[in-house]
Amino acid sequence: MIFPRITSCLLFLLLLIARLPAEDAKDADAKLWPPRGNNRPVVAASQSLWWNKNDPAARKLKARALDFAGRYAEAEQAALSALEVAPRDPEVQRILGRSLLHQGKLAAAKAALERAGEFGDHLSASLAAMLRPDRMSTAAPAPAISRALVQIQDERGACVGSGCFISEDGIVLTAAHVVAGRKRVLVRNALGKVFPVETICPGDFSADAVLLHTEAEEQMFLRLSEQEPRPGDPLFVVGFPLSLDLPLTSRGKVRSLPSAPGRPMLSTVPLVPGQSGSPVLDDQSRVVGIASRGSLAVKGGGAPARSEATPLSSLVHLRELSLQPKGFVDIRALPEWTEQSPFFDPAVSSAEQTVLDQDFEKAEKAISNALGRHPDDPGLYLRRAMVRIAWGHPSDAEADARLAAAYGPQDPEPRRFLCALLLSMGRREEAIPYLQEAYRLDPEDADTAEGLGELYLSSGKFDQALRPAEDATRISPDSVRAWSLLAAARLATGHTSEAREAAEMATTKGPEDPRAWIQLAACFNAAKDFPAAAMAAEQAIRFSPGDARAWLNLATARTGNNQFAQAVGYAERATQLEPSNRASWTLLAALYAELKRPDEAAAALAKAKSL
Repeated sequence: MIFPRITSCLLFLLLLIARLPAEDAKDADAKLWPPRGNNRPVVAASQSLWWNKNDPAARKLKARALDFAGRYAEAEQAALSALEVAPRDPEVQRILGRSLLHQGKLAAAKAALERAGEFGDHLSASLAAMLRPDRMSTAAPAPAISRALVQIQDERGACVGSGCFISEDGIVLTAAHVVAGRKRVLVRNALGKVFPVETICPGDFSADAVLLHTEAEEQMFLRLSEQEPRPGDPLFVVGFPLSLDLPLTSRGKVRSLPSAPGRPMLSTVPLVPGQSGSPVLDDQSRVVGIASRGSLAVKGGGAPARSEATPLSSLVHLRELSLQPKGFVDIRALPEWTEQSPFFDPAVSSAEQTVLDQDFEKAEKAISNALGRHPDDPGLYLRRAMVRIAWGHPSDAEADARLAAAYGPQDPEPRRFLCALLLSMGRREEAIPYLQEAYRLDPEDADTAEGLGELYLSSGKFDQALRPAEDATRISPDSVRAWSLLAAARLATGHTSEAREAAEMATTKGPEDPRAWIQLAACFNAAKDFPAAAMAAEQAIRFSPGDARAWLNLATARTGNNQFAQAVGYAERATQLEPSNRASWTLLAALYAELKRPDEAAAALAKAKSL
């Protein structure tokens, strides 16, 4: 009887041992990209808060310390606690947004950064516009990709960009401008290990790409593709925006391949500062480019989804040059290469670094010096414009954008930027021609078409809005924004049934997008189907309780059903959320009159007339 028991125990142990490698691998994958912070600041912040629990500065310090320590869920709660005593503090909103990003709550993080922008933080407003929940994800990439990624760090250990291993023996591919001018460069891998870079291969300085040699061994790596992608092919970029310690994936398609040697590949992949140097991958997870530059965002200018990448042909050329004798040289030569090309000028990365450390004065000075060396580079003018916007100097940014447009007469990007900037300054009529010009230069860009359609609608040019709206749905058939825009344009031009079809398509493409439900409610109201309008408006409110248009649609639906007592509360809510909306005040005046409240009706009507 003893031997069968021993045999059973041995079999059990063998099975357990056989499972150990798989369990170890699973645990290792779960620990990828551990936070870099420590708990010392948390202890000090907790002690400070203990002495004065209602001190806004102490609560903010606690939230910042928890975020730095990598305790992101606790940082979120601490930031919410700080907002209880300092509800309009933009820095707390920024900390909240960062903690939410680390937890993968992209839409909530975007909302927090938008609120920081509303309270005067221009930089957060710009970052909020760059975040695209419809094309970005913080879900963990495949372990083989995640283990091949690296963070590029400066001598202080601060993350300044992204990259990836392209060989088992520690060769890293990244953008040249990420490391430009640095005296020391570090590479951090997925397990949190940091390796100093000893040598670097710049190639012939013709591309925004370099190879870094480290002492890392037995690393998972990504392979270069064997063929160029084609226009329309899907792409994804994985990197580390805003010094986050988890990879963010941005998705899009190839817009166009390089028109000449040395030119970038253009895509619809949105990028955020910190993703520079990230691998651009095809649907087989092969490298087809390196992220170089994303579109610049301005509050009020919509969400950009255009970016440049160093193409595969340049990467293959760089790899071939690295195999030649003396292909790699001492990393300490980096500061000597400033004038070799704009890619190796440290000022090119200063705009991105501004986002990470907010040293606006230093960044502006660096880019201005670079413009002395490269006075006709439109990209540098746009980068300085971004710094000046983040710094709160929109007039100077406008001057830079105009220079960028002058030096790039066929480049739509400065014109898109100028339009967004002028809109943020309340100069709508001046803004429209710049977006019209961008649309002419780049008719296949969905974001430009959507933005122009929205501008036409908001300016009362309803017939003109139809064409860009239709183009946007053709170019980007999965875009909720495009279908919502088309619904609005059709409704404004009297095509009610066609508008409803577009709005229903929008709700299909984005079942949790409030814009789609707002347009559908408006279509049902126009068709006098008030019960259906009320249901759609309630859905919009559920997804976005702070949107005045949703409340106005619900008030209109209740009014159509003769539920005046309910409707008046919804109309009041709409005027509170958007005091400048004339339609809300007009409806409210009519409801007050219906409910025999003449004084309030007169006041609401006077307000409507004043608008």
